[in-house]
Amino acid sequence: MSISKKIKNYCKWFWDESLGGEYDAWGTSTYFMEVGADLCPVRQIEVYENGNVLFYDSSHFADNYGMLCDKPLGEEDIQEFGITKAEFEQVWNTKTPMNMMKQAG
Repeated sequence: MSISKKIKNYCKWFWDESLGGEYDAWGTSTYFMEVGADLCPVRQIEVYENGNVLFYDSSHFADNYGMLCDKPLGEEDIQEFGITKAEFEQVWNTKTPMNMMKQAG
């Protein structure tokens, strides 16, 4: 069965480059994504080396820091970097984003 047939998938990966510019001091980051059936991110968490956390979803798509990824992910990326729903929800429910009011997932 193709991974895209599932309702939602979850993945996580480490980004070993900083944002640059005025956010360069934030350091590297770890991305967590909830991906819909169309392979586009539905919810996104960015956890930075300095402790800053950003959340994006349909109610908060973009801000001065960045935005929810607007491109579909590849099935191979989701398989390679896949995590469980529980791992994603644990981060979503315990981290406090600096860019939006946190909403229950």
